Amino acid sequence: MEIVIKAIESPNANNPEDMVKWFCEVFGLASQNEENSIEEQLLKRFIVAAHENQGISSSEIKLEQPLARSTTIYHLNRLIDAGLIVKKGRKYYLRATDLSKVIEEIEYDMEREMRKMMDLAKLFDQMMQNAMEDGNRR
Repeated sequence: MEIVIKAIESPNANNPEDMVKWFCEVFGLASQNEENSIEEQLLKRFIVAAHENQGISSSEIKLEQPLARSTTIYHLNRLIDAGLIVKKGRKYYLRATDLSKVIEEIEYDMEREMRKMMDLAKLFDQMMQNAMEDGNRR
């Protein structure tokens, strides 16, 4: 999983379409000047499916423009890489029951990875300190 987070001004909180677009932009899945990207369309479908407690297979996905199945799978994989959806068997699902829980899980993943990085950084710093002390003793 590769999570990209961009700092983008918050959308109009009264417009669900703008909010989905904003989430896609924040995760680097759409640009501000792109109208109704494939990822936006997919994310909307998965949010609705999650509220209905359902998954969607790649062959069940119907978007505004017809796409080759390989193209659809490419865009599904982008959503998987961003941590927003998961694949279970032949179906894809929103990672959690609703978008706020998805964001909580991604936050947890990021915190876990940052802790690993901090542990390694401390180990590295200690190794460098020991090497400098050893060099000063000679």
